[in-house]
Amino acid sequence: MSAAVICSLGAAVAYLLLLGLLYLFIDLLVWRGHVPTYAQLTPAHQREFADEWMTRTEESRREAAARVASTKETADVVVGGEGTRAPTAGEWELRWSAGVWLALRERVGDAAAEAYLPAESPAADSPPQIGLLSLVARERNRWSGRILGAVASWNEWSWRPGENGSANRAYLTGLAVIALVIGLIRGLMANAMVYLAAVVRLDLVARLRRALYLHTSRLGSLALRTAGTREPVQLFTKHVESVGDATAAGLTTNWRVPVLVIGLLALIMLVNFWIAVSFLLLAALVWLIAGQIAAHFRREARLGSRQADTSLALLVESLSLLRLVKCYQMERFNQARVERQLAESGRASWRRFRGEALLRPMLEAVALLAALALLYLAGRAVLAWEFTVAGLVVMGVALVSLGPPISAWFDSRRKLRRGRESAEAILEFLERRGEAAEAADAEYLAPLTSRIEFRNVTVKEPGTDRTVLDCVSFAVPAGSRVAIMGSDATEKRTLVYLLARFIDPTSGEVRVDEKNIRWVTHQSLRAQVALVMRDEEIFSDTVANNIGCGDQQYNLPQIIESAKLAHAHQFIERLPYGYETLVGEHGHSLTPGEKFRLALARALLRDPSILVIEEPHGPIDEDTLALLDDTIERAGHDRTIIFLANRLSTLWSVGQVFLLHGGRLEASGSHRELWNQNPYYRRIQVVADGTTEGAALRD
Repeated sequence: MSAAVICSLGAAVAYLLLLGLLYLFIDLLVWRGHVPTYAQLTPAHQREFADEWMTRTEESRREAAARVASTKETADVVVGGEGTRAPTAGEWELRWSAGVWLALRERVGDAAAEAYLPAESPAADSPPQIGLLSLVARERNRWSGRILGAVASWNEWSWRPGENGSANRAYLTGLAVIALVIGLIRGLMANAMVYLAAVVRLDLVARLRRALYLHTSRLGSLALRTAGTREPVQLFTKHVESVGDATAAGLTTNWRVPVLVIGLLALIMLVNFWIAVSFLLLAALVWLIAGQIAAHFRREARLGSRQADTSLALLVESLSLLRLVKCYQMERFNQARVERQLAESGRASWRRFRGEALLRPMLEAVALLAALALLYLAGRAVLAWEFTVAGLVVMGVALVSLGPPISAWFDSRRKLRRGRESAEAILEFLERRGEAAEAADAEYLAPLTSRIEFRNVTVKEPGTDRTVLDCVSFAVPAGSRVAIMGSDATEKRTLVYLLARFIDPTSGEVRVDEKNIRWVTHQSLRAQVALVMRDEEIFSDTVANNIGCGDQQYNLPQIIESAKLAHAHQFIERLPYGYETLVGEHGHSLTPGEKFRLALARALLRDPSILVIEEPHGPIDEDTLALLDDTIERAGHDRTIIFLANRLSTLWSVGQVFLLHGGRLEASGSHRELWNQNPYYRRIQVVADGTTEGAALRD
């Protein structure tokens, strides 16, 4: 993680260094390594030099004058002082040369001063091409002159003349090599930053998903939620991805962008302070004006979009009324409605279009005007010699370079905000109390021989304290077939989840053969309790693995026998590769009836003494239901079967029906008894609607 941050910072610093090299490159192209003459200086710079020259000691002035003057009389004039006549333009040129010679010797060294004024040709007609020393001479009295002087003293190749007497070619080549190296380093750091951030992100995502999976597998409160696994699925996908994106943004953008933006602003300030201040003022003005206008247009676009959607929905409604219109001869009325709706839709669409279409051009126009104003100010500064062309180019590049990181910063803020919200949701989920733990001295549970008993069982949903079951008590004899009825699927499922000990009751207890299941091992309990639930999914794997669940103790012949018992063998044999056919979401698709038979085969393979079946409803064919009845008849011998019933035939076949209502046990008895005695039981029957089956129900 720290390596990603270091690479992020390194990439930002490398970019700033490249801009510094760009400044040196443009300066070399403009000045060609020449030091300007005194005549080329602006009046303000000439006055500045005159003051600078007079502040020097007489000894240093005489030393420099002796270097540039051809006679003693000329040297005396160059030195200057009280009582001397006013120097001519040529003498000012000599003073300027002497001053530059002194500045280079002070800032860089004697060798640099010698490169500017070689001893063998002190009055050369052609100005020397001395590379970086040209910039050092012009910036001699600024902070940048001191830095550039130090750089020049360490890198003599940037100003030492070659065989042809010019240092420019070596200086240019050196700048190109350094820029190439820094660009390569920046590219490597940027790639390393992205790579390392991706490694951290992927590792974090994998760890979070592993933690969510493990916690979901032991979180009993999920059984009480009608949404099923919807919440952990959202955490597993959307929220984990948000945390991963926020982590990657934090490692890359959070460190790199502030350094880059601050560095660019500092560079702009250093190039020309007042131009930079003008830019900031213009940016603030654009932000205030354009921001308010943009907010107005965005509001208009949102309102127009909502109004357009409403108008379109009304038009669709009018289109669907054609039969009603023809039946009641309301053509004129409906046509008038349609015309009115079309007008409203047009106005809303125009409002949306105006908000969306005009926003971007308006922002671009304001930004262009601000850029032109800034360019005008910079141009005037360049013409007045208060600003260099190199500075103008670097400032322009720096201003353009501010856009992407600022945009990335806002995007990072958005990702970090979403990441924090997702992280809070994930942590809240992981802190929930998990599935009931197994006691250290838990006993082994043998197959059921006596009865299952629920004693004053109360269950409250964690987090909401909603009472799902309230003092429910009943017993199921071993080997019997019973049904649980009720309008609330959560109440019915909670009972069977208690039996498999996916959750524990808030109060009360569940007993199997007089043993409280809190004190038996999970493995032995779940070996005796098999659930075939309606939403039990087929996973993406072979048919054999879907039935055997990857348990090596079950071989293929045993799997085939359980499939035959569940009447699944025939359709499995018709699959492309039989029991090796890949089924599930990413394999061969199965019908709901085929999926249910596979789930039933999965349960029967384990030969449980207690079988819980949540009967399917919906698009299940009658053949599957008939085969289910046959399977129950053949596999139900000496087995306790609990139905979460939906079918009339099942209610007739069971010995007892337990009716749940409002979390309580409303009544129990045979189907006929409950039908005759309990109005609520009659009301919840799906088939009691006057059909032949409904008539049979009443009989």
